[in-house]
Amino acid sequence: MNAAALHLTAFRDREEASVAAARLAGDTLSAEISRRAAASLMLSGGSSPVRMFELLSSERLDWAKVTVGLVDERWVAPDHPDSNERLVRTRLLNNAAERAPFLPMKTGHALPSQAVADRNAAYARHCTSVSFLLLGMGTDGHTASWFPGAANLAEILCADGAHCVAAVDAPQARVPLRITLTGSAVIRANRALLLVFGAEKRSILERMADADPMNCPVRFAVDGLGDRLSVFWAP
Repeated sequence: MNAAALHLTAFRDREEASVAAARLAGDTLSAEISRRAAASLMLSGGSSPVRMFELLSSERLDWAKVTVGLVDERWVAPDHPDSNERLVRTRLLNNAAERAPFLPMKTGHALPSQAVADRNAAYARHCTSVSFLLLGMGTDGHTASWFPGAANLAEILCADGAHCVAAVDAPQARVPLRITLTGSAVIRANRALLLVFGAEKRSILERMADADPMNCPVRFAVDGLGDRLSVFWAP
């Protein structure tokens, strides 16, 4: 698997990559709204997409028709610094995008396993084929909250799984308790972007041809999405 097979585009810097990422998301959502009068946008957290979110928030879209949700969430309060919901609300859901309805993953349940049925019901109709899905990647090869070694990883990465949301307990993660979209929900997306920065992550992408998805779960998304996935990288 090489850069061409990955549909990898290398940018000079992170600002240029963020601009291109926001443009791709905006164009995709605009086309979907024109076609279906509705669109869905599922987002990952972390530091890499922050600038993209800021730029996307000013895109001229009919944001009231875009349902914004999360690819995964840490089981922390929505105002916690580690919350992906907090990141999306503060960096994306303002300016023009403040009209977009938001679909949380965190509920009032004590554990993510207790919230799975509720969040499956909430997310299911938006995850039949997500209009635009943003992925990130950790230096361990995880994406979403698909961590190597997680007890239920094989179940989460079932390509024809019936559920779109799963609970995760990943002891190796800084925040172990999480909730995530499943592999089947991710690989059904109409359009997806993997946004990654830095030399270490570029090396992971270049070694992915020899990786087992159970040890490098991002490989499952890459294989399942095929040419519907673009990879944007910058130093």
